[in-house]
Amino acid sequence: MTEPLNVLVVEDSETDFILIERQLRRHGLNTRCRRVASCRELNEALAEGGWNVVLSDYTVPGMDFDDSLRLIQDRLPDLPVILISGSIGEERAVELLRQGVWDFVLKDRPGRLGPAIERSLRDLEERRVRRAAEKALRESELRFRQMAETIGEVFWLRSPDFGSILYVSPAFEHVWGRSCAELYADPKLWLETIHVDDVPKVLRAMDDLAQGRSFDIQFRIAHPDGTLHWINDRGYVLRDETGEVVLASGVASDITERCQAAERLRQAATVFTSTQEGVLITDLDGNILTVNPAFTTITEYTEAEVLGKNPRLLQSGRHDRSFFHAMWHAIVTVGSWQGEIWNRRKGGEIYPQWLNISTVRNEQGQAVNYVGVFTDITQLKRSETQLEYLAHYDPLTGLPNRLLLLSRLNHALERARRDKTRGAVLFLDLDRFKNVNESLGHGTGDELLQIASQRMRACLCETDTLARLGGDEFVVVLEDLPDPENAASVAQKLIDRLDAPFVLSGEQEVYIGASLGISIFPDDADDADRLIQYADAALYQAKGSGRGIYHFYTESLTTSANERLALETRLRHALEQDEFVLHYQPLVALTDGRIFGVEALVRWQIPGVGLLSPSRFIPLAEETGLIVPLGEWVLRTACARMKTWLDAGLPLEMLAVNLSPRQFQQGDLHERIRAILAETGLMSRHLELEITETALMEDGPENETKLAVLKDLGVRIAIDDFGTGYSSLAYLKRFPIDKLKIDQSFVRDIPLDSSNMEIVAAIIAMAKTLKLEVLAEGVETDAQLAFLKHQGCDVAQGYLFSRPVAADAMQTILATAMANR
Repeated sequence: MTEPLNVLVVEDSETDFILIERQLRRHGLNTRCRRVASCRELNEALAEGGWNVVLSDYTVPGMDFDDSLRLIQDRLPDLPVILISGSIGEERAVELLRQGVWDFVLKDRPGRLGPAIERSLRDLEERRVRRAAEKALRESELRFRQMAETIGEVFWLRSPDFGSILYVSPAFEHVWGRSCAELYADPKLWLETIHVDDVPKVLRAMDDLAQGRSFDIQFRIAHPDGTLHWINDRGYVLRDETGEVVLASGVASDITERCQAAERLRQAATVFTSTQEGVLITDLDGNILTVNPAFTTITEYTEAEVLGKNPRLLQSGRHDRSFFHAMWHAIVTVGSWQGEIWNRRKGGEIYPQWLNISTVRNEQGQAVNYVGVFTDITQLKRSETQLEYLAHYDPLTGLPNRLLLLSRLNHALERARRDKTRGAVLFLDLDRFKNVNESLGHGTGDELLQIASQRMRACLCETDTLARLGGDEFVVVLEDLPDPENAASVAQKLIDRLDAPFVLSGEQEVYIGASLGISIFPDDADDADRLIQYADAALYQAKGSGRGIYHFYTESLTTSANERLALETRLRHALEQDEFVLHYQPLVALTDGRIFGVEALVRWQIPGVGLLSPSRFIPLAEETGLIVPLGEWVLRTACARMKTWLDAGLPLEMLAVNLSPRQFQQGDLHERIRAILAETGLMSRHLELEITETALMEDGPENETKLAVLKDLGVRIAIDDFGTGYSSLAYLKRFPIDKLKIDQSFVRDIPLDSSNMEIVAAIIAMAKTLKLEVLAEGVETDAQLAFLKHQGCDVAQGYLFSRPVAADAMQTILATAMANR
C-alpha cells in the first residue's frame, strides 16, 4: 500500500474542508488532510514539514493569500500550492500563477481537484528530475573542461563536415602557436598552416572522418616563427541512435621532438644521448641493444646491466598478460604503440611512464629494430592527486567541501552509533558579508572569507571538521560531546571571534559577524542530510531573532545552553568581584569528641541571589579551567584564616583543603603551595591536602613523585571519597598517604544497610593494617557514630556535629569548645 499524500488545506470552512476530503477520496487519492485557518496554524504546520501539497482558499478571514504564498515558498520552496476559490477573475488567477501558484481550481468544479493534484505532483517530479539532470550535465561539463584544459595535448570538436570549430582546448595556442580566438574566427586556419606536401594526406583523413571512419595521421605545420612542427592527430566520430555521424572529435599532439629524436637516432649518437626521455633499442627478438643516459637516470640501471637482456626486467607486476599481448599486437600490426605503463626502478620503486614503442624499418620497409621512448610521469600523477584534492576541498579556503563534509559526517554518525556518544552540526552564516562583497568587490570578499576561515579553525580542535558549503555558509561537525551545551560554547566562541574587526590588505577594516544553527546527533536526527537541514533551519531561527546569536534546532537546548553560558560568564568575573566565601566544617576526634580540625569548603555568594551550591559551579569551573585560580584562592584564604585562629589560641591542629584534579596536574603545584604557606605564615604541619582517588590514578606512576614532593613540604595527604574509585591496595602501599576519607555514600545508610556496614568496617580495618588514619564523612545520626566508634574510626565530620558554617560562626564554635574544655 502506497504512503498517503499529506495534504495541507488552508480553509476556514469546515464544510468545504469535508467536501474537499470527500472529493479526493472519490477521485481515488489516498490522502491525509489537515485543515488550518490562521497564520499561526499555517506556521506550525510548515514547521512540522512532511507535506506533499497545499490546497488554499483565496479568501480566509485573517489571512492574506499573497503573504501565505510567500511564507510557503520561503519555508518549503518545492511544495506545490493549488488555489481553490470561487471566482477571482482571470487576470488575478494568471498573476497568481506567475507568482508561483501551481494550479487553480474553482470551488464549483471540485472534480478538477484530483487531476490538479496529480498534475502538480508530476510537475514536481519532473522538476526534480530536470534539476538532477542539469546538475549532472554541469558536473560532466566541468570534469571535461578540467581534463581538456590541463592536458598538454590539443582536444578538438568539429561538426562532421569540418565546417565549424565547436571547441578547441587551450593547448592549441602552444602547439599551433596561434590563439584559439583566431581559429574560432577562421575554422580553416589550421589547414592553412599544414605543410604543402602533407595537405593531401590531411584532406584524405578529413574525408575518412566525414564518411564515419577514424584516422590517425602525422603531418607538419608551420609556426608563425617559421619553424616546422610534427603533429600526430587522431580523429574519431560520434554517432546518434540511428548511426548517423553527429560530431567529430580528436586529439592532436606535438610529436616534433619524438620524430626528431627518431631521425637523429639513426644519424647521430650524440643527439641520442642528450634527450631527457629514456630510450632503448632492441632487436626483433626483444634483446636490448643500447640505451641512452636518460634511461639510466630514470631506471637506475646502467647500460652494462641491461645489454642483451629483455625489457621484462623492468616490469612492475602491475600489468597482466593480456595488457602486454594487446601492446605487442599493436606494434606488429600498426607499427607502434603508446600508453601509460608502470615499471620498476632498480631500487624497487614502482613509477609510471608514458611509453612510445615504434618499429624501425630499413629502406626496403622491413622491420629491423624496435625503439622505446619513455617519460617519467610521476609529477603528472602528482598533479592528478592535486585534482583529486580539489574535488574534495574548497580551493579558496582549503576547507573540506560539501562532498567531504558529508563523508566525514556519515563517519561521525557511525562512530556515535557504535560508541553511543553525541555530536553536533553547526551551520554558520556570515552576517553582512553580502554588503562587503557588493561594496568592496569579490576580491575583498574572498580575502575576508579566507581570514574568517582561519579564525574559525583557531576556535576548533583538530578532531573537529570545518567545511565551506559555498558563499558565506560554513558547517562545523563536533564529535564526542559530553553535553549539548558544549556545542553552545563552541558556537559562542565562533560568534565572538567573528565579531572582532577584520583588517584586510590596505589596512581596510570591516565588521561582519555570524549567526549559527545547531543540531545534535543522534537526538535530532541520525542522517547527515537531515542534520544539516535541521541546523540550517535553526540558523534561520537565529537570524530571525536578530543575528549574531546561535539557536538549537530544539528550543529547550537553546534555553539550557544560554543559562550555562550566562553562568560561565558570571563565574569568570566572580573572583574579581570577590563573590566567593569559605565555610568550614569541624573535624571531630572520636576518641574524646573534641574538634581538632576543620575542612574549608567554597561557596559562591551571588549578589541578589544568595549562596550557590558547589554542585552547580564546581563542574563548570573544572571544565573551563577556572578551578585552578579558584582553588588557589581557596588555599590562600583558608591558610590565612587558619593562621589567624592559631594566633588567637583556638584549639586547632589541622586544616583540610581539597585539591581539584586540574590543580593536582599542575607541574609547579608544590611551588605554589610553598609560596602560599610562606605568604600566610602557616606551618606546613597544619595543612592537609585532600585528593580524590580518580585524580591520583590518572597519571599513574608520575603521581608517586608528585606526592613525594608535597610530603617533603611537610603537609599531610588524604584520599578523598575513598571507596568510589579504584580502591587499590597497590597504590595505598606505594603512595605516601596519611589518611583515608570514607565517602558519605557508604555511611548514609548505616545501620540499615548491612553491605555498607561491611564495606566501612573493611576500609577501617585495612587502613589500620596500613597504619593510616580514617575519617568518615556525612555522619548524621548517633547510630552511625556509635558504629564508627566501635569499628575504631579515628575522625568524623557531618551534620551530627555541625553543618559547614561561615568563618565567624566557626570561630564562635571553636571558642565555645575551648571554654568548655
